[in-house]
Amino acid sequence: MDAVRVRPAEERDLDRAGDVNFLAFYDLALRHGQQPTVAAPADGRGYLRYLAGVDPLGGLVAEADGEIVGVAWVHVRGPVTTIGPLAVHPQAQGRGVGRRLLARAMEEAGGGQVRLVHESFNAAALGLYLRAGFRVVAPLVELVCAPGAVATAAARVRLRPAAASDRAALVARDARAFGAPRPQSLEPYLRRGRVLLAEDERGLAGYACGIGVRTRAYVGSAAAEDGAVLLALLGALTAELAGAGATVHVLVPATDRALLEGLLAHGYRVFRACQYLVRGGGTAPPPNYVLMNGDMM
Repeated sequence: MDAVRVRPAEERDLDRAGDVNFLAFYDLALRHGQQPTVAAPADGRGYLRYLAGVDPLGGLVAEADGEIVGVAWVHVRGPVTTIGPLAVHPQAQGRGVGRRLLARAMEEAGGGQVRLVHESFNAAALGLYLRAGFRVVAPLVELVCAPGAVATAAARVRLRPAAASDRAALVARDARAFGAPRPQSLEPYLRRGRVLLAEDERGLAGYACGIGVRTRAYVGSAAAEDGAVLLALLGALTAELAGAGATVHVLVPATDRALLEGLLAHGYRVFRACQYLVRGGGTAPPPNYVLMNGDMM
């Protein structure tokens, strides 16, 4: 393989880079006896096009012999940057491509805190991240809920869909949980997905975002001061998404026992274990918080 060149991703790269993303994670899961998180090349292509819509300048590709052999995406949100996905074609692994992509992604982050989510079974990637200065700060669990398996919880607060007039309050509340404002990350949920708000006599008591992609749906960022309020939001949102025929995915801190037990009671089951890695300060996610997804925590 000739020298690897890392450059910004262009629109014409998205399909080829999406195929690399699919092959990398599909092959990795099969080699470790895990269920793949992506089922078809169309999933990889669609995901990168989604990321390009949210962060059009965040994509990086690694090129060798005129072919794309790796891809990474960088999401800068003020003082907090998240990285993901970072994938290398199976035939190009073990040759420093991932290291080159990660180094360039760190340059694009420009300092500050950098976060990523790592699949626990991937020891090779963990070594790469640890050598780059990341540290593991929390275990995570991805749960899935099949259509028709949802049990909702009674809400002690009023639940309602978010409106355009709620955008500023939603961005501010999400910034408290995430650590920085990220309106561009919330916009797809407001425009094409579903956002539920919980209100009590004091005002906004919590929120939960979700979005469907064909037969899959993903719970995005969700948070509340009270765990029971969060579970009511998640139960209602899951019922809507699963009711449309989608399998729903959610990523939560494994240390939040009440949240885990509540979601299992809602009909979720464990899909995979992950780890939350941080470089440049930062701690574990806050209580009563659901991560947006593996790439924009």
